[in-house]
Amino acid sequence: MNYFILSQDERIINAVKPVGIAQVIKKELLTIERMEELEELERQFPVLEKGEMVYTDFIEKPIMLISDAVKQLVEKYVPNMPFKAVVLTDMPKLMQTLYWLVIPPKVRCLSAQTEFHLDGTLKKLVIDEQLAAPYSFFQIEGIKEQFIVVNIELAESILRRDFRGIRLQKIQTEGKWNDILSVGK
Repeated sequence: MNYFILSQDERIINAVKPVGIAQVIKKELLTIERMEELEELERQFPVLEKGEMVYTDFIEKPIMLISDAVKQLVEKYVPNMPFKAVVLTDMPKLMQTLYWLVIPPKVRCLSAQTEFHLDGTLKKLVIDEQLAAPYSFFQIEGIKEQFIVVNIELAESILRRDFRGIRLQKIQTEGKWNDILSVGK
């Protein structure tokens, strides 16, 4: 099966940026075990004011947020995925936009073919299809980088919709499907 990294399209230079979110929602809270602690935190943030902003359907930094439309799609593939609402506020325009903080499960699916730089960052990512197979929307355990990974069915559903600011990058895989697709090369 094919898998893809979900990322924000950096070509959209005027994408909305939440302000102060990383100071309130700390990285150590972004685990399924600590997700309930987020209930106690203020989850409404102003946006960086700059001209005409584009509210993309995926915000990668400083923390990953998805739009309400993407959340509804993900729920069709992963009904029990935990989400927490985050509201982005544009005060001058008196506008609020709902986004969702999502913490996908971390899946141990690295292939032995994965290569790392000396500092522990990825040089070449390869995932094991069999270990990733039960999951449609997940993160990869054992790497420093924080990627959201989607399987081909969810990736195709994303591409069929009119989402803005989402990029999908294919991940190299090891397993049955990779072997079948490599025969013709």
